[in-house]
Amino acid sequence: MAKTPLRNLLSLIHNRFLQTNPTPSPIPNPPPLNPKRRKIPQNADPESAPFFNFLKSYGFNNTQIAKVVKQRPAFLHSRFNKWMKPKLEYFMEKGFEGKLLPQFVASNPLILSRSLESQIKPSLGILSQFLKDDELLLAIKRSSSWLFTSNLNAVIRPNIDFLINEGVSVDRISRLLVFQPRVILQSHARMVYAVKLAKEAGQPRFIHALRVICSVSESNWKKKVEAFMSVGWTKEEVFNTLRKDPICLACSERKLRYLMDFYVKTMKLDAKTIISYPKLILYSTDKRILARYEVLKVLKSMKLIKENKKIVWVFTLSEKKFKEEYITKNKDKVPGLFSMYQQAVKKRKTRKEKNETIDLKTASLTL
Repeated sequence: MAKTPLRNLLSLIHNRFLQTNPTPSPIPNPPPLNPKRRKIPQNADPESAPFFNFLKSYGFNNTQIAKVVKQRPAFLHSRFNKWMKPKLEYFMEKGFEGKLLPQFVASNPLILSRSLESQIKPSLGILSQFLKDDELLLAIKRSSSWLFTSNLNAVIRPNIDFLINEGVSVDRISRLLVFQPRVILQSHARMVYAVKLAKEAGQPRFIHALRVICSVSESNWKKKVEAFMSVGWTKEEVFNTLRKDPICLACSERKLRYLMDFYVKTMKLDAKTIISYPKLILYSTDKRILARYEVLKVLKSMKLIKENKKIVWVFTLSEKKFKEEYITKNKDKVPGLFSMYQQAVKKRKTRKEKNETIDLKTASLTL
């Protein structure tokens, strides 16, 4: 697409627009424009490309231009030099130079319809109070431009003030803004609820717990707790997990049920073993658990694993340690073991978890 001639690109976008969007919506919240120019007439000439040339002057390639026009077709006949150019120049002043500017805008073209003075600059001002220049740039890059399409003053300010009052340090808030900005962008009522729950995790795990709780709605959080209880956890054990390893509660219900079924029915493990070490549901199902299990089955069948060995802990080993302890040490006794493991990992990479099946007749492994 990047090498598509401009003439073809214009025709492609024009035709696609006519097929899918015969009456495009007006730009939300732009500076006043002539209403007749907010839509592309059906007989628009695809050769009139001042907007394309305008974006190209800022380093946009054809693919990025196509994405912008597809999402905001009314931009084509807007007075972009008057109301769009100042925004692009402003972002360049703030460090969005070279390829970064078109990548930034193409990630969410809606930002170009936001007011520079009433939204973009105030939003950046709020973020600048808590982030250094390099952190600010990183936060915007990681979260795409939607940070500027939200009313930060109405959402972020109350949440930050609340977190500070609850004893969360400015440094921790800054890290949330950089790495998990969606946590700060919760509604205030949702933030109050999440903080109340996260406090049960204690100070060392508070931020991790807050991130997990804010990743789902209140109703879905309750469903998540119910899902864990349905596979053997008590409510107290769920909150113990929140205190011990809160990230484990980010596990999807499908993965939770799949792995609990695998550990209990296939490996014949006690559910309490998994509950006591919840990271076992956090590891990659395909690349770690199932691929290593293939190796363990072979070694067990050849009596190369001690009967009383707690095999479940093999899953907790680093990749390097696992290969040293179970593959390299047995490569002479089991020719092709390493190749088999590599194929298992590769095969698992392309297989969807929902399509996996568990052979309940497979030999169990001893704890």
